[in-house]
Amino acid sequence: MKWFYLAFKNLVRRRVRTTLTVLGVAIAIAVLYSLFQFQRGYQSRLKDELGALGAHVLVVPKGCPYEAATIALHGGKWPRYMDEGLLDKVQQNPGVAQAAGVIMDAVFLPDGRNVILLGIDEEYARLRPAWKLTGQWFESDSSVILGSSMAGEAGVGPGDEWTIPGRDVTLKVSAVLERTKTQDDGFVFLPRRTLQKIFGLEGKLVTILIKARNVDRTDELVASLRADEVDMNVFPLTELLNTIGDLMASTRVFVSAVIVIALIIGTVGVLNTVLMAVFERTREIGMMKAMGGSRSDIFRLVWAETMLTTLAGGLVGVAVAIASSRLVEAFIRGMIPFAPEGSLIGFSLPTLAACVGLSLALGLFAGFYPAWRASGVRPVEAIKAD
Repeated sequence: MKWFYLAFKNLVRRRVRTTLTVLGVAIAIAVLYSLFQFQRGYQSRLKDELGALGAHVLVVPKGCPYEAATIALHGGKWPRYMDEGLLDKVQQNPGVAQAAGVIMDAVFLPDGRNVILLGIDEEYARLRPAWKLTGQWFESDSSVILGSSMAGEAGVGPGDEWTIPGRDVTLKVSAVLERTKTQDDGFVFLPRRTLQKIFGLEGKLVTILIKARNVDRTDELVASLRADEVDMNVFPLTELLNTIGDLMASTRVFVSAVIVIALIIGTVGVLNTVLMAVFERTREIGMMKAMGGSRSDIFRLVWAETMLTTLAGGLVGVAVAIASSRLVEAFIRGMIPFAPEGSLIGFSLPTLAACVGLSLALGLFAGFYPAWRASGVRPVEAIKAD
């Protein structure tokens, strides 16, 4: 431990240079941590959201499947609709166990937020067996069920009245959906016919959720539905997951390149800083050897300084990545076509350990040559040096 104590004292003597070197390593580690955690969080949250749908197949109007997935998962306004008659055709397919038609719309508030409204029926509720309601199912066409977050924001509960913002339509809260930790918590649920009437969308649907009778034959069901009707997009949720996963995988080359470049820059920065410190301390190193210091003593001292520098950089980098996670998430979300809700970058002990381990490996590599160079300094020549 004495070598690390002496190394720490030497680093403190050169505060500015040490700080800049630590920051260089920290930036590289922060990039590594943020991108790695985003990819892990993305896959995990996406699987959770798709699982919460309770369906195997998604039917949407013709258009971009990524936009359709966003609407199906997160709700919102959709410029294209399907004819409600398609729901009957879907339900008649022998491979369909359950099918629920959904109509969606959104009301935008002055503060920039929006209220997502879903028109559903009892088939939709059957696809959500984990749902627990405080209250009752729709008591009438003028009833509404609020997600837990929406009910909390509005300060209402079962038996109270709730008004659709900007529509001057007041409905009775028949139930509040207990917290699900999914997008459902922020939705407002109305009887399908009621929402269609309020927004002038009679006979229209945005999506149909399908539960297959035989999960192993989902591909056959999808092919059958596609053959029966050309005015809709039909795709299994596993295909959506794989497609988006492939899209994310294609970005890993770019991400890996960024990480490699960042690590190379960090390594070169550390090597250059330590090497310059060795040159500046040639006389000091010579005096240490003249007083009995061995080659291994000098080597261990310089290497310990490098290790402490990169370790500090690794810890600072992880801290910066976690502190700036919201900004990084917002930036990355703006660059990809679809992203699940919820926090995607957070604290992860395995990732932290991997990043710190990598920073130590960087120190081992970057510190070898300067330490070897310092250990080879000859006392007489060092003392004579200007």
